[in-house]
This record gives sequence, C-alpha cells and structure tokens, in this order.
Amino acid sequence: MAILVSSIWPKINKPLKVLQTKENKLSNRFYPYDEIETEAVLAIDDDIVMLTADELEFGYEVWREFPDRIVGFPSRVHLYDNTTKNWKYESEWGNEISMVLTGAAFYHKFYSYLYTNSMPGDIKEWVDDHMNCEDIAMNFLVANVTGKAPIKVTPRKKFKCPECTNVEMLSADVIHMAERSECINRFAEIYGVMTLKTVEFRADPVLYKDNFPEKLKRFNNVGSL
Repeated sequence: MAILVSSIWPKINKPLKVLQTKENKLSNRFYPYDEIETEAVLAIDDDIVMLTADELEFGYEVWREFPDRIVGFPSRVHLYDNTTKNWKYESEWGNEISMVLTGAAFYHKFYSYLYTNSMPGDIKEWVDDHMNCEDIAMNFLVANVTGKAPIKVTPRKKFKCPECTNVEMLSADVIHMAERSECINRFAEIYGVMTLKTVEFRADPVLYKDNFPEKLKRFNNVGSL
C-alpha cells in the first residue's frame, strides 16, 4: 500500500504537512496553526473536487486585490422572513449573495486568530457542539470587522454530484437548512446586529467567455456551473 500511495502522490516543490488535532472540532479548521506562514489561507472541503487550477489561481488573484474579504466559490444569502420575523438561510441560485462558504474560499490568516481568540459570545462553542455553521460564523466575523460583503468568483454554482441525491439526503438537507437558519438568528442576536452584507456582484476572468483564441486568454478552464 505504501508503494501504491507513493506512486500516485503528486510531486510538488512545496512542503506539505498533515496536522492531526487532539479533538474533532469544526473550529479546528480555523485555528491559527504555527505551520501556516502565508497570509493567504485556502480552506477547502475534501469533497470539493470539481474546481480547476485556473479557477483556484483566479480566486487567489482576486483575494490578493481584496485581502480583507472572504473570496471563494460557493455562495449563499440570508433573507428576512416577514411571516416568522426571523432570518433564514437560502441556498437557491440567485444574483444576491451575503456569504461565501469556506468549503472553498481564500481568507487572510488574521481571521483565524480572531475566530479562535475573539469570537463574540459562545458562538465558537455552539459551532463545536452542533458540528455546523463554522462557515457562517466566519462570514459574520469578517463582515463585522470590515463592514463589507464577501466576493464570489467565477460562475460555478454546482458543488454536489447530482447522482448522489436520494430521499434520505433530501430529508437531511431540510434539517440542515433549518439548523443553518437557526445559526444566523442566533449569531445576529449575539452580535446585536445583522453583520452580513448583501451584494449583487461576482468576479470573473476578463474575456473568459469571449470568442478569442485561447492563447489570448489567461484563464481558459473556468466552469460554467
């Protein structure tokens, strides 16, 4: 097995370290580990396998222009329900966004220090106890610090395989959405204000959809959905 793994492991010219934490907590992903020496941090879930090298490189370049923002790919929005008088988490595709999920996003490592050491109230503990909403908590934190919305890059919107959907998953998804709506209301109450900012904005590579020779474009492999 060791020989097999060694044979398929990509050859890279950068050091790679695998850290094993003492406890299984969602907040571990935002811990300011000493091993992180760069200002930029790419947070990515293990099931995000559809992003291309061009998309990742473009996302990083956008982050370099806006290092105070969360810059990434899956986006969501929060909406106010006039019937229930509560906020709700919305994942339907639309033009508005107020969150970029850290399942695939760049952010400044300074926010790891804030998340770990300066998160208001019991948000961090609540996230760890419920194993949910760490990405929403990070979006609240960054928006509260900057007063700005995150930035979604590239048009890709699908981050799940359609053939994986079944009845059990749909049922679990309904519960998941309700829990995340609860997170938004709880976090807004702790902050004392709704910190999330809603925008209609997306950053795309120049000319990526225009009918030009590929050699004139820098980012050719950008997913449409």
